[in-house]
Amino acid sequence: MTVLYVLKRFPRLSETFVLHEILRLEAVGERVLVDALLEPEDEPRHPELDVLRAEVRYVDRRPRLRQWSVLRVHARVAMRAPVRWVARAVEAKRHGRFRRFVQAGLVADRIRREGVEHVHAHFATAAAEVARDAGYLARRPVTVTAHAKDIFDVDNAPRLRERLDGVDAVVTVSHCNVAHLRSVLPAVTTVHHVPNGVPVAEVATEPRTSNVVLCVSRLVPKKGIDVLIDAFVPLARTHPDLVLEIAGSGPLLDALEARVHALGLGARVRLLGRLTSDDVARAYRRCAMVVLPCRVDERGDRDGMPTVLVEALARGVPVISTDVAGVPELVRDGDTGLLVPPDDPPALAAAIGRLADDRALAAQLGAAGRTLVRDEFDPATSTARLRAVFASCSPGGAR
Repeated sequence: MTVLYVLKRFPRLSETFVLHEILRLEAVGERVLVDALLEPEDEPRHPELDVLRAEVRYVDRRPRLRQWSVLRVHARVAMRAPVRWVARAVEAKRHGRFRRFVQAGLVADRIRREGVEHVHAHFATAAAEVARDAGYLARRPVTVTAHAKDIFDVDNAPRLRERLDGVDAVVTVSHCNVAHLRSVLPAVTTVHHVPNGVPVAEVATEPRTSNVVLCVSRLVPKKGIDVLIDAFVPLARTHPDLVLEIAGSGPLLDALEARVHALGLGARVRLLGRLTSDDVARAYRRCAMVVLPCRVDERGDRDGMPTVLVEALARGVPVISTDVAGVPELVRDGDTGLLVPPDDPPALAAAIGRLADDRALAAQLGAAGRTLVRDEFDPATSTARLRAVFASCSPGGAR
């Protein structure tokens, strides 16, 4: 099968799960193409990109039908399906998404030229709109993987039904997301659970004696990094040897740096900035635990299933998080990790101190978490499930 991925931006440092998903499809013999709506940002580059075979094309960001090159492409598409083209153009104009329709025509032309059999998008936002319309114009089935912000954010949630209207199936990463999507989407929309596959890795043979608490995250409100920093105020007294390393960047970087210094934690908290996948793997190896105090932010956004927690447990690294959204499916309190309420620095500090003091418990939780990841997040199984979703869609294209 030749599959075309429609992505808002590719590659993206914080979306390693998309890159790994494509690489796994290629490993089992699928041909993958990528149409990205935006070029990559100026950030470090994952080394796995060196083995990616998919041809990546960047779709014109603001194409106009009056441009000869764009008009010529749309004429080819319209000649193949004139009724569909006119119907979708009128609908797009009426709903204020004509620019996405014009982009979709460019994608539909590539679908025809490259013999694409299936179209898939990540995130139920602009990429989903373009993929859906392109599949409709080219009479190819379309699926979308929905994650978190695209489902729950106050700007995206009201548009979810509209953006996914007409796709052949929706994929999502947690059972919690599946239940939510089935409650808000029409009954005719099929929703599948396909977790982000993460391979288990070698674990250290020696007991973990590190004093590093690691957090790998985009610096955005829903991750609760401010709570983690606040938790280090009491830990500075009770566990003066512990240090916090925060890997990642985002809009809260300056505010979090200011918070660290205002609390006098400059010697205890290190903000590492953006890291490649190799750098993150080294950080996992040197840490005592991984902590991600997720919350539901003011816009309703939350995590569906944080990949960083899956990656940590895949290495046997003990984790602490919160009982938000799909997190308890992975972090089962007292079994595969520790859970605390969101926005509770004292509770978070107590949990960190507990794992720092009880290395046997930490090792036990890490080992149980690694077994869970092996059994429920196996990459081969996730890839097989995704391919089965693709295969189940009719070749006639979106409704």
